Amino acid sequence: MSEWQPIETAPKDGTWILIYGSVDDEGERRKISVAQYTNYLNGGETDWHWQFAWYDGGYCGLVDEATHWMPLPEPPKND
Repeated sequence: MSEWQPIETAPKDGTWILIYGSVDDEGERRKISVAQYTNYLNGGETDWHWQFAWYDGGYCGLVDEATHWMPLPEPPKND
């Protein structure tokens, strides 16, 4: 597993990553989530931000004050 890296070095090409920042997920506060850098929520071309997705992909929100990131781990191999 990679080490946490400063958010300034995170990919901003839509890649999903683990991110450390404040997330208010339907009243549940957490710090680590899967997120990507996007303007999807607004549909504009200038309002870029870190966005997380809920486990089923049907809900998303913004990550506030992101400070660190790391690549997602490799998925398990089917034996």
